[in-house]
Amino acid sequence: MSLNLDQMAIREPLCHIVTPIGMLGYGFSTSDLENGLEIALRSGSPTAIILDSGSTDSGPAKLALGSMTCPRSVYQRDLRQLICAVKKYRVPLLISSAGGDGSDAHVKEFLDIIREILDAPDQG
Repeated sequence: MSLNLDQMAIREPLCHIVTPIGMLGYGFSTSDLENGLEIALRSGSPTAIILDSGSTDSGPAKLALGSMTCPRSVYQRDLRQLICAVKKYRVPLLISSAGGDGSDAHVKEFLDIIREILDAPDQG
């Protein structure tokens, strides 16, 4: 089936996905994230922040050793920025492959980090 130009006219999107970086833990620009969210939210379409935490192929070593791809401190930094954006813009946040491999231990570690951030006095 081919479409003519009228049929290919820009249509309202079903949703917007804002991805601040391809790999959580590698750092990103908060201003770029906020700019992307502001643009996406103007349409009124559902918007979410979605990113991966396992975009590197480190092979079976990470699973065997139980180590995360990045140090905990950089996940804390990135998650703190993301949680601030979630609160400010009232959008959901989805993260895949927590810690690089998505193992139960790393999902728990991410949940611990998120709880620590949310429990911090400056996060209200």
